[in-house]
Amino acid sequence: MANKQIIRDFIQSELVQDGVYSLRDDDNLIETSTIDSLGITKLIAYLEKAFSIRISDEEVIPENFETVDAISAFVADKQI
Repeated sequence: MANKQIIRDFIQSELVQDGVYSLRDDDNLIETSTIDSLGITKLIAYLEKAFSIRISDEEVIPENFETVDAISAFVADKQI
């Protein structure tokens, strides 16, 4: 399964409050309040475990976590 799908599935199942809401890859997760600070913390823990990466405090910026596309690109860069 592609990284983007894995990330989308986690966000959809663990962080989206309304299970009916269909998450698109370009939805702004922060502006739409899909992810709050607790959600970001859960997401970071999941990404570090699922993709064997380390995310520093300096990397926890909105640009890296705004959309599924941005998160997927960020993870891909970390895996290089």
